[in-house]
Amino acid sequence: MSVVLGFPSYSSARHRHGVTVELWRHVPGAVVDGYAEADEWSGPVLVRGCAVAPGAVAEVFEPNRDGAGVEFTVYMPPDVPVSVRDRVVLPGHAEPLEVSGQPQDWGRNPFTGRPSGVVVQLGRFDG
Repeated sequence: MSVVLGFPSYSSARHRHGVTVELWRHVPGAVVDGYAEADEWSGPVLVRGCAVAPGAVAEVFEPNRDGAGVEFTVYMPPDVPVSVRDRVVLPGHAEPLEVSGQPQDWGRNPFTGRPSGVVVQLGRFDG
């Protein structure tokens, strides 16, 4: 069963025509007999009303290595419980992207007083 967060479709939300992303919450692995088990991710939690902006693409050209990194910025509704170890699956992407850095809360809109939302940086390096 998945949980849905975000604005209802009839709301006058900031990103009313935004996209729905999947948020996979980090669950640390248990320590059994002094050994840490693998981390897991629970979810998905569907977050509606998000805006997604593409970021930089970095290519690495090193001997015996050829790869590229991709970044995105996601503007989520206020009070979405996202943290630095979580993962997000964007529409049109099969692989999850990792949250890069601490998500930032915009606080309140200075003109309306309403909560503005959460800004999340995502990234992945392939290769």
